[in-house]
Amino acid sequence: MMEAKNGKPGSSFRLVVAAACAGAFAVAYNTTAVMTALPAIRSSLDLDVDTLQWVINLYMLFTAATLAAMGHFADTFGMMRMFVLGLCAFALGSVTIAFSGDAAILLAGRAFQGLGVAAVMATSVALISVSAPQDKRASAHGLWAGTMAVGFALGPLIGGTLTDVVSWRAIFWLDLIILAAAGLLCLKVVRARLVPRALNAGGRTDFAGIALLFLTLAAFLYGLTSGPLTGWTSVQTLGLFTISLTSGAGFIVRELRTPEPLIEFGYLRHANYVVATIGMFLNGATQMGILYFTNLFLQAPEGLNLSAAQAGLALLPFTFAMFAVSLTAPRLIRPGRYRIPLTFGMLALALGFWLMHGVGHQTPYGEIWWKLAILGAGVGFNFSLLPRAGLSALPDTKAGQGSGVLTTFFYTGLAAGTAFGSVVVAQIKRGLIDPVVETLARNAPDLDALKVMLVHGSQSQVARAMTAFPAGDTGKVENVMLKAFDGGFAGVMVLMVAFSIAGAVLCAALIRPQMSETPSNNQG
Repeated sequence: MMEAKNGKPGSSFRLVVAAACAGAFAVAYNTTAVMTALPAIRSSLDLDVDTLQWVINLYMLFTAATLAAMGHFADTFGMMRMFVLGLCAFALGSVTIAFSGDAAILLAGRAFQGLGVAAVMATSVALISVSAPQDKRASAHGLWAGTMAVGFALGPLIGGTLTDVVSWRAIFWLDLIILAAAGLLCLKVVRARLVPRALNAGGRTDFAGIALLFLTLAAFLYGLTSGPLTGWTSVQTLGLFTISLTSGAGFIVRELRTPEPLIEFGYLRHANYVVATIGMFLNGATQMGILYFTNLFLQAPEGLNLSAAQAGLALLPFTFAMFAVSLTAPRLIRPGRYRIPLTFGMLALALGFWLMHGVGHQTPYGEIWWKLAILGAGVGFNFSLLPRAGLSALPDTKAGQGSGVLTTFFYTGLAAGTAFGSVVVAQIKRGLIDPVVETLARNAPDLDALKVMLVHGSQSQVARAMTAFPAGDTGKVENVMLKAFDGGFAGVMVLMVAFSIAGAVLCAALIRPQMSETPSNNQG
C-alpha cells in the first residue's frame, strides 16, 4: 500500500529522481571506467588473459542472472529497500576490489558489484515511475536516461585519468563517494515516505528459476573460456555445454509452468518485443567490441601503447556520438516507426566494425577516431530505440517486467560478446603462434604449456615463455606475436560485423509499424 506522502506534491518526487539518478550514474560510470583500467589491473595483479576476461564476465553474469529476480524482490519487499540493498552490495564490492591483492578477491568484489547493479537497475526506473506525477514522468525518465548516458560517456575518461594520476583502485573509491550521496538521498526519501513499501507483498519468489538461469549462463560462459584451453571436444568443455543446455531447458520448462515467472514468455507473441530482446543482446555483444577489445588494443604494448588516460580521450568520439544520438534520436523518430532507424543503427555498427577490422598496431589515431564516431552513432540509435520499440508492444501494466527482461538480455550480450570475442582472439593467435613455437622451440620440455602461456598467459608468464627460445630467434617470435595481436583484433571486429548484420536483417524483416505506443492499436 502506498504510504502517505509528506512534502509538496509535484516537488517531493525530485528527491526520488535524484537518488535514482545518483545510483544509476555510479553503475554506468563504473562499468566503462573499469574497461579503461583493465590493462593496469592486469599488470598490477599479474592476471592471465582468461582471468582478465572473467573480471568482466563475472560482473555481467551476476547482473544478468539476478536482474529479473531483483525486480520481483522490489515488488515483494519494497522498491526503496531493494534499491538501498543494491547500493550497499555495490559499495561492498567496490571496497573489496579496492583492497584486493589477488585475482580471487578481485573477482569476489566484481560478483558483489554485479548483484548491486542488478538491484539498482531493476528498481531505479520503477522508483521514478511510482513517485513522479504523470505529467512529470516522461521528463524524469529522460533525466535518468541522460544520467546513464553521461556516466557511460565519462567513465573511460575519468577511469583513465584516475588510473594514470592516482591508481586503478581510485576508481572504486570514487564509487563510494557517489554511492554515499545516493544513500543520503535515500534516507530523506524514506523519512518522507515518498514511495510504496511493497506492491505485491504476497508474491512468490521463483528461486528455482533464479538458480537455473544462473547455472545456464555460468556454464555456457565457462565453457567458452574452457574451449581454447582444454579443447572443444574435451570432457570439461562438452560437460559444461551439456550442463548449460540442460539447465536452460529446465529454466524454460520451469518458467512456462510457474504462476509467477521471472521471464514471461508470453511477451514473445509480439514481433517487436522479440526483435527488441534479441537486438538488446546483439547490442550488448557489439559494445564489448569497443569497450573491451578496442580498449585493450589502444593500451596494449602490441597495440597503440596509450596510457589509460590517453585511451579514455581516444574513445571520446565514440562516447560523444553515442551520447548525442541517444538523446536526439527518440525526439526525431515518429512513435511506432522504428524499422528504418534501427536497421540504420545496426548497419552503422556493421560499417564501423568493418572499417576497424583493418586497424593495426601501426595505424595512426587520425585514421581511427572517425570510425569510432560511426560506431558511437550506431550504438546511440540502438540503445535508445530498441527498448522503446519493444515496450511499445506491451501494455503499461507489463512494462516493468518487460523492461527487466530487455536489460537482462543486454547484460547477457555484454558477457557473451566478451566470451565469443576472446574465443576468436585465442583461435587466431594459436593459429599463428603455434607453428612458430613448434619450429623454433622444438626442444622445449613442454611445447603445449609454452603455446598456452604465449597466448593466454599473464605478462610475467609471457616473459618467462620467451626465454625458451634461442636468443637469435626472439625477434622472430615478437614479430609473430605482433601479427597475431593484429589478427586477433581484426577477427573480433569481423565477428562484430556479423552480429551487427544479423541485427540489421532482424530489424528490417520483423519490426512492424505501430500507429500508437499502445499494443491495443498495434497494426503489426
